[in-house]
Amino acid sequence: MVQALNSSGRGRGAYFKARYAGRGGRGGGNAGTENQQQLSIAESSSSSTSTWAQLSQALDSIDGQQYGSYKRLQNRRFEHKSPDFTLSINHVQTDAYAPPSKISVRMDWKTTCFPTEYAASDIRQIALADYLSRAAAVCIRSKHMDRSVGSGNSGWSGPKGGVFSINAPAQEVLPRTSALVLPDGDKSLEMRFTVSLPARGRTVLGGEAKSILCNNLPELVERTMLYSSHLAKELNTHIHCVEDQAYMRSQLEAKGLVAFVGNGSILPRASGASARSMTGKHVVPFKSPPELEVVLKRKHDSEVRGMGIPKGITLLTGGGYHGKSTLLEALQLGIYNYIPGDGRELVVTNPNAAKVRAEDGRSVTGTDISAFIKNLPAKRNTDAFTTDDASGSTSMAANIQEALELGAEVIMVDEDTSATNLLVRDERMQSLIKNEPITPLVSKVRALYDQHGVSTIIVVGGLGDWLDVADNVIGMDSYAPRMLTAEAKALSKKFPRKVVQDKNYGTLPDRNVGFPAAILHDKPPVARRKDFITVFADRALQDPSQNEAGIDISGVEQLVECGQTRTIAHSIRSLAHVKDAEGVHLKTALSGIEAEVALEKAMPEKLPGGDLVAVRRFELGAAVNRIRGLESRAARAEGAQTGEGPKKKARIDH
Repeated sequence: MVQALNSSGRGRGAYFKARYAGRGGRGGGNAGTENQQQLSIAESSSSSTSTWAQLSQALDSIDGQQYGSYKRLQNRRFEHKSPDFTLSINHVQTDAYAPPSKISVRMDWKTTCFPTEYAASDIRQIALADYLSRAAAVCIRSKHMDRSVGSGNSGWSGPKGGVFSINAPAQEVLPRTSALVLPDGDKSLEMRFTVSLPARGRTVLGGEAKSILCNNLPELVERTMLYSSHLAKELNTHIHCVEDQAYMRSQLEAKGLVAFVGNGSILPRASGASARSMTGKHVVPFKSPPELEVVLKRKHDSEVRGMGIPKGITLLTGGGYHGKSTLLEALQLGIYNYIPGDGRELVVTNPNAAKVRAEDGRSVTGTDISAFIKNLPAKRNTDAFTTDDASGSTSMAANIQEALELGAEVIMVDEDTSATNLLVRDERMQSLIKNEPITPLVSKVRALYDQHGVSTIIVVGGLGDWLDVADNVIGMDSYAPRMLTAEAKALSKKFPRKVVQDKNYGTLPDRNVGFPAAILHDKPPVARRKDFITVFADRALQDPSQNEAGIDISGVEQLVECGQTRTIAHSIRSLAHVKDAEGVHLKTALSGIEAEVALEKAMPEKLPGGDLVAVRRFELGAAVNRIRGLESRAARAEGAQTGEGPKKKARIDH
């Protein structure tokens, strides 16, 4: 095999021969036979485990050959001794410029020596996986394994690749596929990495690959996957902190709360580019006003006191730069658990809370926005509103309705990112504009709560009409909250305004959707950044005017990691493959996915790769609803009456 590759030469022609011969591409000779030989080796070795010495020999044997020789390693397993673990090479990249190769390391739970209690529940497994992923990322950086073998200035023929990485967490503790506790036998621990297999041009650098896989990887495993390599107290604190937050969140419903902010919390972040907590003597720790102070229990620590936000309509107000939006940002992300010391680990929010905003230009497909908007010019239908270029008001109405369709129990709004005409309409404008099609949210929130039990938390600085409808008014003064409900009610009596309240909220959407055929026929959706999913990639290449054709989710503010966007892209592909003549019932399908991938549920082993992170049905649904070319129709009549829709559930594709 080595002789066959060497005889084909080193030039550009040799590359095309090795890659395309026998498949209708350029070249000929023995390259097709060579590919078949490599395939047969991968197939024969996939069912057995080789020794670590054989891995070293395999890398030595392909040193200096064409890049495709790395494929001989695909689907092979190699066993390392002391510490005992198994390396699986799950995917080998096609060339040095392709997405990196995927590998995983598995170790028996008994070998790791981690306490059995750390695997006793989903939330503990999630916390452990998060801790280990962070530890691995630190180790990779300290050993410079995250750096390329090339200088970056050596051109096409210079050394490249060699970058070794793990999907490192941010401040939030989320279920992720980078580390998993597997239930097979007596349990095992698996960690998943990526590595850019090194090359010079398209020539294998076997020595560098050997250094990464045979030498650096065992040290990384020893420093990460063995209990003795960690500070036991620090690890225990991390797991207990995450478990405490989940336990606190579970108490909200029984206490009639939608959110809680513990005293001493540090809410502001270091900067707009950093999610770490702000530090310095000017930082003001949070302190609840006496009127709203409640107590929640922690599972492993003392009780914690703080501000409880009751169900109903809560208004956050105050002067500019006094902290009202900062408080709302902490509340909207209180659906997540945080690492110790983040500052927000005592902030917990109803897990079904959805933050909404206006998004000019977003695509809307078949969403019932008639609760807010009716009688549009040209008799446009708002019972199933569709547009490729929504206005601020129609996009915000759609965002509210789509969140409610998926079961939101709390709606969060910030005046600064909203369409003002959907928030309020004063008496003067009511008198001036007779044919206004918009009924503002201020006229709907009471009916929304009374009829559907959905609470609202809204930041308002200049719309006084909201004082008439608020159950609680919290004022932020120099970053300290004050209870202003009594003062607000007194002002409403002193300066009365006519704020019309609708007794009936209106209908909620209940849709079946169909996906554009291109999602199935083009390359799978790809997420390379947190706020955008690329689809229709082939079409964009054929037509430069369609560059970045895809799903813009920059307005979905409760996404915190690119790994979540990758999970969304993966799920959309799975949803698009569901075959049902009636279409996919959106709420049922997304609930089916959330049954497998949820914020407090350990990730399934069968999900591919190590870069997927759990996401809620609300963010997944937000991405689906922004697909241009989505098809929509009302759910079946029997489903619409029960609110359940067709019983066709989707499962995330493994």
